[in-house]
Amino acid sequence: MRPPHVFLEPIATGVWIATYLLWIIPEIVISRRRPEKEAQKVDRGSKIAVVVAVNLGIFVGFIVADTVPRFVVRAHWKTVFALGIAVWLGGICLRLYSVRTLGRFFTTDVAISKGQRVVEQGPYRWVRHPSYLGGLLAMAGLGMTLTNWLAMALPACCLAAAYVYRIRVEEQALVRGLGPAYSDYMQRTWRLIPYVF
Repeated sequence: MRPPHVFLEPIATGVWIATYLLWIIPEIVISRRRPEKEAQKVDRGSKIAVVVAVNLGIFVGFIVADTVPRFVVRAHWKTVFALGIAVWLGGICLRLYSVRTLGRFFTTDVAISKGQRVVEQGPYRWVRHPSYLGGLLAMAGLGMTLTNWLAMALPACCLAAAYVYRIRVEEQALVRGLGPAYSDYMQRTWRLIPYVF
């Protein structure tokens, strides 16, 4: 067994840790947002599913990167690592941009606030859940930094499974809470990935 390349090179390790901190610190701040007191909370365990999926994905990614050597990227691992950092940072930026665009209506619990409306600015013009797309990109980038083909896929797959459930819960709540305005918005936009899903 041998740790991923990134943890054998001091500069790569420093870049990885800095990127992780750029990801996790804003997530901690975001997680402290609470729905307004009069908001209708309809989370149905989807927040816990996402938290478990993120932690499970990271754990599985590291285990696989460390214990399944036949999938290790040997040639050009630095290029794969650099691309992973770029994808990870891109995902972080998209997620933070999405949170900022949604403003006070963004919480980590599925809830409909009084006065909430359909937001179609910024990344919400194209996809209904850009913050989740950002989260998936961040997890995919993290997986890439582990420079193991199997570890590249597993973290994002774990999170994608949780997001499928969360999106269903959230969209049902938004259709009930916002009515035809959200139903019409759903007809004009992609759920998560333009031209795919």
